Amino acid sequence: MSSAPSPPAPQNWFMYHGGYDHAGYIPPTSTSLSSSNVNSSTFGLLNSINVSGPILSVPAVVDGFIYVGVANSHKAPGSIGGSILKINIQTGEQMASFTWPIEIDERDAHGFTGMGCTPTVVNNFVYFVGFNAKLYCLNQLDLSLVWVTDLRNADPTHNQPITNTAGTPDNPVAAGWSSPLVVTLNISGVQTPCVILGIGEGENPYLYSFIYCLNAKTGNVIWIYCTCQFITGKPNPVNQLPASVVTGTPPAPFTVFNGTEVTRGCSVWSAIAYDPTTGYLYATTGQPASPTNPNIDQGLPSVGWSSGIMALNAANGNFVAFSQMPSSTAYRPTDLDVDIGSAPTLYTLLSGQRVVAVGCKNGGFMVCDAKTLKVLNVTSLLPRMANGDQIPRIDPHPPVSEQNTVAPLVPNNVSNQNWGENYFGPFNTAAVHPPSGTLFIGIGGPNYHLQGPGIDSETTPFMKVIDWATLKDKWALDSQDPPHYANVGATMYQNPGESGLSSPAVVNDVVFVTTSWVSIYAYKVSDGTPLWSDQIGQQTGGLNGGYGYCLGPAIWGNYVVAGALILGSNTSPGGVLNIYGLLS
Repeated sequence: MSSAPSPPAPQNWFMYHGGYDHAGYIPPTSTSLSSSNVNSSTFGLLNSINVSGPILSVPAVVDGFIYVGVANSHKAPGSIGGSILKINIQTGEQMASFTWPIEIDERDAHGFTGMGCTPTVVNNFVYFVGFNAKLYCLNQLDLSLVWVTDLRNADPTHNQPITNTAGTPDNPVAAGWSSPLVVTLNISGVQTPCVILGIGEGENPYLYSFIYCLNAKTGNVIWIYCTCQFITGKPNPVNQLPASVVTGTPPAPFTVFNGTEVTRGCSVWSAIAYDPTTGYLYATTGQPASPTNPNIDQGLPSVGWSSGIMALNAANGNFVAFSQMPSSTAYRPTDLDVDIGSAPTLYTLLSGQRVVAVGCKNGGFMVCDAKTLKVLNVTSLLPRMANGDQIPRIDPHPPVSEQNTVAPLVPNNVSNQNWGENYFGPFNTAAVHPPSGTLFIGIGGPNYHLQGPGIDSETTPFMKVIDWATLKDKWALDSQDPPHYANVGATMYQNPGESGLSSPAVVNDVVFVTTSWVSIYAYKVSDGTPLWSDQIGQQTGGLNGGYGYCLGPAIWGNYVVAGALILGSNTSPGGVLNIYGLLS
C-alpha cells in the first residue's frame, strides 16, 4: 500500500483534469469566479496567443504559468516535431520553450507529431510524453531537458527492455497520448517520486499496451504491466512481458511470457487516476485486437481486459481488478471498436463510498466501487424517443453501399443489423461538482467522420448533466420528443455536429465546456442557465467540412485557459491559446 502523497496547492491545475482524481473541480477557496461575474459584462478574453502549431490537449497551470504542448510545431525542422511552452498567465508572455523533432514514420495514427497530453508540473519538474512514445522530464524553471526515456524502443540505460513496433508500414506504431501521473509512493520502503502512464496502439493488431512506472528523478523503469491478458481467467504477473517485445533475456525484475495471448490492443489512451485512500491507480482500456486474426473487430462483451477500467496497486503494479463496460450501455447491439478514451474520475458519494466512473464512446457510462471495481450503476447517455425507440440519426450504421456518404439516413432496423463504430458517446472525462453531487460529461467525438460527424445536434446536447449516484438527468427537461434541456435555450442544439469532445471543468457554481465548433461555453451548475460563451477560432473546413479541436479548459485562480486546433493563416499555424478572466 502506498502512502498518501502531499498534493500541490489546490489552486494549481498541475496535471490532467486538475489532480489525481481527474475531477475537474476547483474549490471555492481558490477563486472568486461564480455565476455572478461570469457574464459578457465582467468576464471575457484577456489574451489570445498564436502558437507554433495546433494544441491537442488541456494546458496545465501552476503558480501563474501555463504549460501547454503543441503538435506539428513550426519550431521543429519541417514542422515535424513538437514544442512545449511556458507562458505567463497574467501577461501572455512566453517565458520558455522546449522543441524536439520526430521522424515522419514515428508520428501517431492521425498524422500528428509533437504531443497530445497534458503536461504534469510538480516538484520543480515538467513531465510529458510525445507521440514518439518518449517520456520527457524538463526543469520547470526554464524547460531545459533533465532526462528522456524511450517507451517505444528498448532503452537499456533506463531499465526499459520493450520494443513495441511490430507490424507492417501500414500499421501505426505505439504512441504516447496518456497524460503522466506523478505521485510519491512507498517503493520497497523508500518514499519515491514516480511517474506512471500508458503506451500502446489499439489500431495495430500486432502491438501491445503497457502501463509503465518510472522513477521520476531518473527516468528508470520500476515496474511494467501489460494490459493485454496472456491467459484466460488469470491476471498477468507484473513485469511479465510478451516474448515478441524483448530481445534475449530481459534484465531483472522482468520475465517473459512465451505463448499466444488472449488479445493484443487494449491500449491505455488516457490519463491514469490515483486514489491515496486505496493506494490503487485506475486506467481505462480500448478495444482488443486478435493475435491470430488481425481483421477481427469486436463489440461488447469483448475478450481480455478491453473496453473497461483496470485497477493496479500503484506501489508494485500488482493486478487488483478489472470491470468491462456492460454491453447494455451500447446504443446499438452492433456497436464495435468500443474504445474508452475517457480517463477515470474518482469521487466520494454522500454515503462515504469511494467510487470510480468512466464514459465510453458507445454512449455508456458506468460507476464502480473504487476498492473492488464492482459495477454499481450504468446508463446510456445518448437520447431516445419518449417511447424508448432509438433515433435513426444517432449512431448510424450504413450498409456498405452508403459508407462513403456524409451522415446517411439509415433506418434503425438497418443500423441494428450492420456493425459500425459509435462516434456519438463521450470521448473525454467527466467533471464533478461535489456540493450538488453532479457529473458533467462532454458528448460526441470528432466531427469529420463520414457516417457520424460529431453528434446529432438537433436531438443531442454536447454535454450531459447527471446525478453522480442515480445517473439520471439533473437539469430540467422540456416536453419535446426527445426532450431537450429546458434552460439552455438553443446553445446546445444550434450548430450542426457540434460535439463536446472535451472534458468540462467546474468552478464554484459555473461549469465550462469547450466544443468542436471551436467554442467555449459557461453554464450555471444548478439549472443550465447560459452565462457566457466565446468562439475560440474557426474550424479548418477540412475532410467533410468540419474538423476543429478544443479538448477542454483549465482553471487557475480567476483565469480560464483553453487551447485549440483551428483554421490556420499566414500569421497563425493552426494553433491558439486563449486566456480568459475578469475584465476589471
